[in-house]
Amino acid sequence: MFRSGTLRRFLALFVLLSTVLSLAIAVVDDAGRIVNIPMPPRRVVSAAPSATRYLQALGLENRIVGVTAWDNYRKAENIGNMVPLNIEKIYSLKPDIVFTFGGFQFPEVEKLEKANLTAYVLNANTLTDIIKAVGQLGAVFNIKAKADKISQELRDKMAEMGQKTSKIPLENRPTVFFTITIPDEKAKELWTAGTGSYVNELIVIAGGRNIAAPYSGNNGWLSVSWEWLVKQDPDVIVIGGYGDPKEIEKTVKNHSIMKNLKAVKNGKVFVIDGDEISQAAPHVFKYLDIFYNFFYGGK
Repeated sequence: MFRSGTLRRFLALFVLLSTVLSLAIAVVDDAGRIVNIPMPPRRVVSAAPSATRYLQALGLENRIVGVTAWDNYRKAENIGNMVPLNIEKIYSLKPDIVFTFGGFQFPEVEKLEKANLTAYVLNANTLTDIIKAVGQLGAVFNIKAKADKISQELRDKMAEMGQKTSKIPLENRPTVFFTITIPDEKAKELWTAGTGSYVNELIVIAGGRNIAAPYSGNNGWLSVSWEWLVKQDPDVIVIGGYGDPKEIEKTVKNHSIMKNLKAVKNGKVFVIDGDEISQAAPHVFKYLDIFYNFFYGGK
């Protein structure tokens, strides 16, 4: 027979094991990998700035112990570049999980796994993907109620703007060109967002006609020529810039090609934070309102 003290310890251990097992989950990340999460992560390394944005949206920044040198979040250890990742540095931080971006950073996942580190790929391409990722992270961190609330808010924002712009006839919608290339005289081509990208969705839902919509590329991004842009001559140009917006606007107005475009002549060139708009995470939904105001002057 068990003594009372032994029985209590056994029951306590049983309850603890039951709790741990109930929190263990297996999730499929954005690379299609099955990732086993034994416990909600307490120590997190964010190896991609976009991943940090998700954690901030979910109120989990206090769990971040490491970020790359490219991250705007500075309250965690700097692990260096996104590629190649400093695996030794990451390992020293003893993270429960490491979040990475897909694409060019995907080969780093294998390196992390070889170091016995749990890696999770966050690589949303569309607004729906972003909402889905929020829900998945809610499961990973065992904060389902909060994640569901944020997901619903994002869905509501899309629906509200979609209903608002659905009443605008196609012929009354401005043609829009978006680029993350600083359009100076040295630029040989311009990177833009076509079908399959969340930026294209933001433009369309906000009531614009993306001139790059008939085209696509890796994750919806592609490069176009100056000749193509001149031929399209859009009503609105949105630039995801890095640096002083006023200096970028000045560069555009003095550019030998751009100064002759309709958007430039009519003062419909807008510069936004290139770092922010290029990271697919919940914060980009605010650009639905920002783009609408660009297109229709806040009407």
